[in-house]
Amino acid sequence: MKTKLLLLLAMSIGLVSSAWAEDVEISNADELAAFAERVNGGEFDLNAVLTDDIDMSELDGWTAIGDWGGVSGTFEARYTGHFDGQGHSITGFKFTSTHNYYGIFGVVAAGGIVENFTVSGKMTLDYKTGGVVGYTKETTATVRNIHSDMEIVCTGVTSAQRPGGIVGSAVNGTTVVENCTFSGIINVGGRTGNIGGIVGYVNNNAAAIVNITNCLFYGEIKNGNANGQCGGIIGYNNGGTVTVKNCLSIGTITTGSGNDGMFIGQLNGSNTTFTNNYYVGDNVNGTGSGKSAKGSAPVKVTETQLASGEVCFLLNESVNGGTNWFQSLIDDEYPTPYGSDKVYANGSFNCDMTPKEGVPVTYGNTDEANIDPHNFSDGFCTVCGAFNESWLTANGEGYYEIGTPAQLKWFAVYANTIDHAANAILVDDITFTEAWTTPIGGGSGSAGGATAYTGTFDGQGYSITGFNVENNTRPALFGDVTGATIKNFSISGTITATGGYGGGVVGWPTNSTIENVYSALVIDVPNTGTHHVGGVVGSARGGNTISSCSFSGSLTVASSTDNFAGIAGYITNGDKVINCANYADVTFSAAGCAAGGIVGYVNSQSAYVQNSLTTGKILLDGDGSPKYGAAILGRTKGYAAEKVTNNYWLEGSAYAASKKDDGSDPLATGSVTVEQLSSGEVAYKLGEDWGQLLDADSYPTPSYDVKVNYVGEAGYATMYDETSGYEFNGDVEAYVAVPNKNYPNLILTKIDNVPASTPVILKGTYYNKVEADLKSIDIDNVLKGAATDVEAEGKYILAKPAEKEVGFYLAETGTIKAGKAYIELDGNASVKALFFAEEDGETAINNVNVNDNVNNAAIYNIAGQRISKLQKGINIINGRKVLY
Repeated sequence: MKTKLLLLLAMSIGLVSSAWAEDVEISNADELAAFAERVNGGEFDLNAVLTDDIDMSELDGWTAIGDWGGVSGTFEARYTGHFDGQGHSITGFKFTSTHNYYGIFGVVAAGGIVENFTVSGKMTLDYKTGGVVGYTKETTATVRNIHSDMEIVCTGVTSAQRPGGIVGSAVNGTTVVENCTFSGIINVGGRTGNIGGIVGYVNNNAAAIVNITNCLFYGEIKNGNANGQCGGIIGYNNGGTVTVKNCLSIGTITTGSGNDGMFIGQLNGSNTTFTNNYYVGDNVNGTGSGKSAKGSAPVKVTETQLASGEVCFLLNESVNGGTNWFQSLIDDEYPTPYGSDKVYANGSFNCDMTPKEGVPVTYGNTDEANIDPHNFSDGFCTVCGAFNESWLTANGEGYYEIGTPAQLKWFAVYANTIDHAANAILVDDITFTEAWTTPIGGGSGSAGGATAYTGTFDGQGYSITGFNVENNTRPALFGDVTGATIKNFSISGTITATGGYGGGVVGWPTNSTIENVYSALVIDVPNTGTHHVGGVVGSARGGNTISSCSFSGSLTVASSTDNFAGIAGYITNGDKVINCANYADVTFSAAGCAAGGIVGYVNSQSAYVQNSLTTGKILLDGDGSPKYGAAILGRTKGYAAEKVTNNYWLEGSAYAASKKDDGSDPLATGSVTVEQLSSGEVAYKLGEDWGQLLDADSYPTPSYDVKVNYVGEAGYATMYDETSGYEFNGDVEAYVAVPNKNYPNLILTKIDNVPASTPVILKGTYYNKVEADLKSIDIDNVLKGAATDVEAEGKYILAKPAEKEVGFYLAETGTIKAGKAYIELDGNASVKALFFAEEDGETAINNVNVNDNVNNAAIYNIAGQRISKLQKGINIINGRKVLY
């Protein structure tokens, strides 16, 4: 069957070469020998290109490029440069050596590349023999586009012969062998060893990684010893990690052993994977193989299938006119990974290249096929399911704009298979009518896996409704995410969490940000599998910030173990859950669960849970006493009290107190009443990241722009704003101060709303001030406003000194802050203070002038005892309180 000429090989591989800026140019045998001498002298990374075909027949001897040396040789000499044959041939090699791991090249290591030439001749070798390259090690050695017709003869008496048609031994690191062929002869006589048409031996550790792609063995292996391991592709894989893809083995193997196979002579370990390989012969792998390969087993084919072009088409992964394998169907009996004649499957085909029923398939070097084109509805072919990665394009800011369920489904596939860091924004509300099957970020293993999502997904305030998941590895919108940002949307639907760790929105995040996500999902966890499930996040694996999120659906757990909560089922090192709210019931039926309103299980002293609220109930459905279950944290381990602060729950919402593993209760306080929730008190205490529309909302919401203000413990405050008017919610009342008949006594006149530039006094507790465009009021208002900071001396400022009443006190020093109101009484400096009182049935601010008619008036102290003159402190004159 070996009918092709080496001249054709040399002509074809010249198409893939490229010159290097600092290459040594080699045009004859002496120059090639001189190059080997320079490399072995220490210039290991020296680059070279062949500029002509080379005849080695007149050269006296040969020293391998990167020569190992003798049996006791060291690794000192190795080749780490780039040797580019540029499609030329090296003929007439004839040498004998007793050096270890020998060939045209000895040791190729640490980034070395050898490529683009054909070689023929004869090498006679002893001890651990070699091939074109004797030995590869260290990531990554690359050998490609090499076509060998060498005769390799092994003469040593040792049992460790390891010749390969292309590479002798691959020991550690990654070795890449691609587009290589061997048409020569390897003859080891009756000696034992590991003999391969492409690679002789792969070392016995997981660090030896060998990837063989688009390679052809059509030579001959001779070994008369019953103990040898002979393979058309690999002689012996002794436990390395090997992938063999798109390869063809059609040579002959003559041995006295059962350890021979058209792909591998002997296979040890379970890390060999076959993909899309073909052979002619009887055995795929030798009978002495201790393990089976993974993937799809090589397929036995006939010479008719080879000659027809069918195998060429299959080796090209059924791509019509593929460019990995070539064959002239007039001249060639089999395909090769070089050439120019493409092979086409002709006939009538569906878009996935499956023949239409009843239509025969033929193969040719021209395309006469009738192929239905892909119909990429919604970015997926309706016939074959192919994915069209150009169906959507990112906008000018690098974000895919998602506005339909089909676009979100497409984005999941794109992010999982093409670009894990792809960014997206929602541009419309999305309503699903079909189940969600593919989480963004895959979800097949440990955190930070190969398919983890790492981009930014910004919902821009839109909603996702009808989101339904029946079973996924990660039952969530997002599966595994690492370093991602997911924010600003709401989601509702149903999830049956029969898969592994997952959650309503994000299943398994690491070092990611999840913020402003509002989940109303109805989540059911059957009693199967292992779970960490949360209404927003399932299992946070460290370094995450989960902020301003809420859960208002429901979570029902039948699982007998693990961790569940309204926000996050599980958190650990450095995770932060901040400003989050659970409004949903969490119902669990097994005492072994850890169930919480905010977090199920806190498994680290470095985790934070702060400024959070639970109004839903934590319920035990069934008999028994739960070990862990509480309104904020179900269970804690390595708890740090300073990191779990300012959290509140509706009284009576928790089944039990949150527990440490030792049974202690780290959260003994924090329950609030319905009245405290509705009044705005809890919103104010939770902080500025919370909001609540008083008189309308029963409870606060994270990241809501209607903020709650607090008048203060004294029950009075002042306000002044030049930029806007305000309407008020809550129990606060706003007043202006009008002079009355006893000025400087003042009458407080209530106004419903406050126009801009109107200084007012506020009375009450908690309130919203909502910006409004209001007309100014025509009223004689004594109050003045501070647009910027104002010197306080000589002005009356609102204060509540220790053991004294709240009122306006005459200041001797200090500053009135911008945004506050004050009183200024011209010519009344002897008035020390103004107090709130009732005047003729109206709320008033009354004063007393210490020089005012007090001689004939009765004076009393605060205890009601009559005194003869004013004393320092509060006095009562004519029923009025006077500060002296």
